[in-house]
Amino acid sequence: MSPPSLIGNSCPSGRPHRYRLRRRGLDLGVVEAIARETAWERSEPVLLRGIVRWAGAAGSSAAHARAGLERALAVFDGLRSGGELADLCPLPRGFRVAGVSVCTEDVLELAKLHVLSARAPRELYVKANWLSTHPRDGSLRLRFSYGAEVLDDWLDDPASARAALAFAEAVCPAGRLVTHGRGVVAALRRRLGARPRFLQPILYSNAPNGGALFHHDFVPGQAGVVFAQLAGSTGWLAVPKRVLAGHIQAHTRSWRDLDRLLAAMDGAEEEDEAKANRSARARASRLARLLNEDRVFTRRLADDGWFFALRPGDALLLPSQAEHDVAWHSVFTLGDGANLGLSLGVAACR
Repeated sequence: MSPPSLIGNSCPSGRPHRYRLRRRGLDLGVVEAIARETAWERSEPVLLRGIVRWAGAAGSSAAHARAGLERALAVFDGLRSGGELADLCPLPRGFRVAGVSVCTEDVLELAKLHVLSARAPRELYVKANWLSTHPRDGSLRLRFSYGAEVLDDWLDDPASARAALAFAEAVCPAGRLVTHGRGVVAALRRRLGARPRFLQPILYSNAPNGGALFHHDFVPGQAGVVFAQLAGSTGWLAVPKRVLAGHIQAHTRSWRDLDRLLAAMDGAEEEDEAKANRSARARASRLARLLNEDRVFTRRLADDGWFFALRPGDALLLPSQAEHDVAWHSVFTLGDGANLGLSLGVAACR
């Protein structure tokens, strides 16, 4: 595996680039990244080129950025090699391990590390899991949160949210370039009308042949998600749900009832491969296959300007104002080098 590309790499030229999209054994063809004007207010993804950068990217600052990236990548490499999550994750000062658990019913889960801190009223955790069951997909993620996962009760505890973010930044110090960097914070503040609050940090290390199926991140009380590419590259099909529904109608010449289609899309959307196997794929969902496996439909979305290629230092804003006013997205790994990205839920500070 080649070494990571650091934050601050030069942006691509103005010429369209062509990318071959492969994921989990499927070749979805070659697409171009066509520039398109988008707006957060229309629930459209917003690409921010080179907005994540290390101030004065030279000397000790650049060295610290590289060390932070390599520390996080080492955690993922250790997990792929069979290492223990508790041995690999660095803890911030004042944090201590409370235990380790594994959900044996979840075939994707590697381990869940439970952590206590005086900064957080509730127990924190980091959960490591594969992104799919495909034998050639080594993509992994680390999700940092708190509370009872089964209750999904993570939204209304600012102190624990800050502690979970500090935990994530101990594993990947380069993440502070997103949460404390003026670029991303200012871009979100303009769109939210208030300073952003960052929630549910997730570190992704997408592997060749990996990525994510079409899904959305709408959660009541959350305005959207920001994804920052820290090393390597990813390709995104990111489309407002209503626009995506229009493409489905035009491509299939069916689904005349828009409300019915929007509801059916929620049934086809799956967070991960295991759920897709149990639901959409188990039911032989034509809609799920169209969204995730159809070369012609993939090309259709890209030709309409909904394909985005992220390089180190780029960020993608994904608004989610309401159930049907949300940016759906599908992710592909581009290239075969080390790959690292940070996803953060976003809400306006009250």
